[in-house]
Amino acid sequence: MNRLNATRKGLIVGCLIIVLQLFFFYVLKQQTNSRYQFIVYAVFAASILWSVLSFAKSATATAKLSEYFSTGFKTFIAITLLIVLYTFIFYSIHTEIRDAEMALNNKLLQQEGNHTSMEIEANAKQLKSIFMPMMLGITTFLYLLLGSVITLLSSIVIIQLKKR
Repeated sequence: MNRLNATRKGLIVGCLIIVLQLFFFYVLKQQTNSRYQFIVYAVFAASILWSVLSFAKSATATAKLSEYFSTGFKTFIAITLLIVLYTFIFYSIHTEIRDAEMALNNKLLQQEGNHTSMEIEANAKQLKSIFMPMMLGITTFLYLLLGSVITLLSSIVIIQLKKR
């Protein structure tokens, strides 16, 4: 059997995360931003640790931080790519989520009492036009930031432990 490299691990875990998110949404009937999202982040973090620890087993004591980070990077970039693709497809199919967010925003603007109906309508149109890019941007940024932090911290800890 071929040994799993960091990218393949990322692709496998990315698919697992997508299955988890679909399970939470369709089976458990949870919103996309529910508390179950922390399970997704835990799986994401565990996959990066899995890759970095696997690399550490075969790495020499002189392996550099950049080598460790590169391994984790390959994993989290594959996951991020799949999750962003999933996010695009999911929100393209479920436009009712966007519409519900717009309705909530309109309601909040009406409650403020200092916006005309034309301003609220213009705001809704603008929100509708930026919803998908905003969701893709937030998702991409979040996964890249989390992946970088988890990879960096785990790499530093493992390097320090190997020096002992």
